[in-house]
Amino acid sequence: MSDADNVKWEEVEEAASKMFSGTELEWAKEAWSHLTVDGLASATTLLDVTAAKLRLVSLARIYQEFCGFAWYDQTPVEYLAEDLAIDPVALGILAARVNPNDFEEFAEDYELHEAALLVMTDGQRREIFECLRDAYGDEFRLYSRLWRIRLHFTEEYTEGEEFEPTGANSYALEYVRNGFLRG
Repeated sequence: MSDADNVKWEEVEEAASKMFSGTELEWAKEAWSHLTVDGLASATTLLDVTAAKLRLVSLARIYQEFCGFAWYDQTPVEYLAEDLAIDPVALGILAARVNPNDFEEFAEDYELHEAALLVMTDGQRREIFECLRDAYGDEFRLYSRLWRIRLHFTEEYTEGEEFEPTGANSYALEYVRNGFLRG
């Protein structure tokens, strides 16, 4: 697949800058390049473009959930996706493919949209985990890379410093080891 067949970082960078800041944004760009290499940023069809853009939302949710385990709360999925011009029909088709039974209880448009975003971004976790795990070498190096994003941001990390998981950050480590799945 040629580079022209992918959603380029420049096309999602503005939206990404609302989801990530500072070194977080640098990591998101780095992760996007790994997703592109693995064919997860394909732009061949409208459904591909929608799925690729939702992978950016998935990355943000994954990172924020990691941070939630390690440091702070998360941002609502609607806010993460609002600047990506996600086609609602394509979103519905993709979400229904993941789990068509997750929508029976929702009656309002807003609830359906949010549920579809959650279903899709949850459904993309495994492929993103596998891509990033392979890109960084294993789940421990991936964990270490995620941990260092925040430490660089707060300037608590010294380059070359070894990171050791402790009881205080073991939930975040377990989250990564479980393939970005909660619980």
